[in-house]
Order: sequence, then C-alpha cells, then structure tokens
Amino acid sequence: MLKPATSDELAAVATILGAGHQASPELVLDAAKIHDRRRRGVLDAHAFGRYCDTALPWILLRLLAAESDLATLRAKVAEHVAAADLGRDPTPRELLDDCRRAGINLQADAADAAALLEAQAHAHAIG
Repeated sequence: MLKPATSDELAAVATILGAGHQASPELVLDAAKIHDRRRRGVLDAHAFGRYCDTALPWILLRLLAAESDLATLRAKVAEHVAAADLGRDPTPRELLDDCRRAGINLQADAADAAALLEAQAHAHAIG
C-alpha cells in the first residue's frame, strides 16, 4: 500500500507550491503522453523540461489535493470505526455528513452506488 503523506509533508508541499490551479484529468493524461514521447526519444529533454515547468506544479497541486482528501477520509472513517468499537453505533449518514463538513462531499458517489445496487438487484431479479 502507498504510504500516505503526513500532514507536515502536505503542508510543506502546499507552502512551496502556493495557490494555483489543479491539473485537470486531461492535463494529467497529456503529461503522461509527453513523458512517453520523451522516453521514446521523440521529444528532446529541453522541450520536456519546458513542458514540466508549466504542467508539473498543477499536477503536484492535484496530487496534494488527492493526498489531503485521502488523509481526511481515512481519519473520518477511523473515527467512525472507533466510535462503533466503543459502542456508539454511528450511522453511515453521520459518516457522510462528517466527510461533507470536512470538505469531502460523497453524496454523488453514494447516489451512484445506490443506482448501481438497484440495477444489479433488478438484473438479478429478472435472471
């Protein structure tokens, strides 16, 4: 499993990068294609470096956001598991609400999962 960054490490990256735009999934794909072109020798190192000067900070900000969200989500899930272990019996809705308050809105994910479960149940029912 990938070792998550510590909060201090995340803060250090955020300080270095400052505010900016996160890379879109399309930019990340474009960067992978550029990297592949460089690896195959189609693109020279100088051109690759110029591209990285532009794209790398945005990709790092996207990584920072993903790492921060993962750390928050892990903490919230761990809190709910600990509460359940102590007999408090938190509900899934409470977990969703805690995540939302922490900046991670899983409402659309939960709706998608419910729709998938309904479709699977329907497919199973009709054979």
